[in-house]
Amino acid sequence: MKCAHGLPTTFPVRNSYTIFRFRTFRPKIEKGSLFFPIFALSAMTTGKQIILSKGTELLRVPASRLMFVSSDGNYSNVVTADGRARLVSFQLGQIEDLIGEQLSDDAELFIRLGRGLIINMDYIYLIDVAKQQLVLSDCAGNWHELSASREALIKLKAYIDALYSMGHEQKNR
Repeated sequence: MKCAHGLPTTFPVRNSYTIFRFRTFRPKIEKGSLFFPIFALSAMTTGKQIILSKGTELLRVPASRLMFVSSDGNYSNVVTADGRARLVSFQLGQIEDLIGEQLSDDAELFIRLGRGLIINMDYIYLIDVAKQQLVLSDCAGNWHELSASREALIKLKAYIDALYSMGHEQKNR
């Protein structure tokens, strides 16, 4: 099935957690399919915040500065563009839901990659499928090397290629 812009709206996958784009109201993902929205709105221009509050702690991060979140058992590491990391007592799925609720349409800027990562698309610097390596960088000195499954990186690369080619085709019209 294709959308109005010619990109596939679903992709078959073995693991439904391979790549997941956030939506305000997350559609029910059937096993073996993957939902791809078309445009990612930039949270950088809206100044929206992600707020993680539990017990006596509150963590507030500008959405544009959240580089990635990685799982650590029942906890998650929240890493910002300035290199700071904070361990929070939220599971990755809970943070995924909070991002979707708090950022609404701007949440499409974030992708769940596998079972252990949520990444900000604006910080993708390098995808090396052969080395199973993903490098996120702010191009100002802060960068993080992450590892992800080969399958997840192949799908992420294909998705970015599709976004680029779609944008390139629209400019040539």
